[in-house]
Amino acid sequence: MLFTMRETPGPDGTGSPELGRPRLHFGHRLLRQRLLVFLATVAVLVVLGPFGTFRELTLAQRLAYWGGLIGFGSIAFELLTYAALRLLKDRARAWLPILAGVAAVTVLLVTLAVALLEWSVRGHDFLHPLGLAELLVYVTVVTALASAVPLWMELHGRGFPAPHATASGAVPTPPAAAPQAWLPPAEPPFFARLPVRLGRDLLALEMEDHYVRVHTAEGSDLILMRLRDAIAELSGLDGRQVHRSYWVSAAAVGGVERKSDGKLTLVLRNGLRVPVSRSFAAEVRAAGWAEKSGG
Repeated sequence: MLFTMRETPGPDGTGSPELGRPRLHFGHRLLRQRLLVFLATVAVLVVLGPFGTFRELTLAQRLAYWGGLIGFGSIAFELLTYAALRLLKDRARAWLPILAGVAAVTVLLVTLAVALLEWSVRGHDFLHPLGLAELLVYVTVVTALASAVPLWMELHGRGFPAPHATASGAVPTPPAAAPQAWLPPAEPPFFARLPVRLGRDLLALEMEDHYVRVHTAEGSDLILMRLRDAIAELSGLDGRQVHRSYWVSAAAVGGVERKSDGKLTLVLRNGLRVPVSRSFAAEVRAAGWAEKSGG
């Protein structure tokens, strides 16, 4: 009955991509994936009417019954996951054990909810040890079936299982390859996080709370990570941090505006204006950005 999973906190400060961290923020994944899966799951259960609900309940009652249970399970899972990750934020790498524990607690809560619902709606008394044990089996089966697709999408989006990983979790060393005359430069790891629609013409990064807003020539989007970690993943790309909240690509600077107090503002190719803080102004001038036309 679960269909959503919460984002983990940012990485552990190493600046490298972390297994278990989603590439897109929760709102995008909710609208693009989870809502459709939720509606499809409710529709299938309403049509099939398992556990006697087709025979004993009307269509409207089945919609309320299954929609309510799946919605309750999803909300419970979201809240428990959020609380667990907040309490265990220093254990962000233990995402899978946290997920398993939260799922087990959620199944128990949904089992109790089903028992109360069956007693109040259909007069079935499961509020005793044997009845709850029977419901626990049913709830676990339905939860596993309803969660299979969204769980696969979530694990895939978080990098599980790791490519080429062995059963012990170690990544095998590839065989030595023959030297090649020329190889194209490797793309910075950060680009793997970008939605396809944004392209690869990166202009700037902007910090927004726990997110980084990515500005490209095609538009902008939010990614859940810290700015300093995003900058670390852009190592090798010609650009620099110009403010505690901004990183700018060298190719994006179209001009510079100078204020009367001496402060600089970079004008990017897409019209975005980025302030340069005093602590970074000397580096910006040394890079020659302050001499670009337009200022």
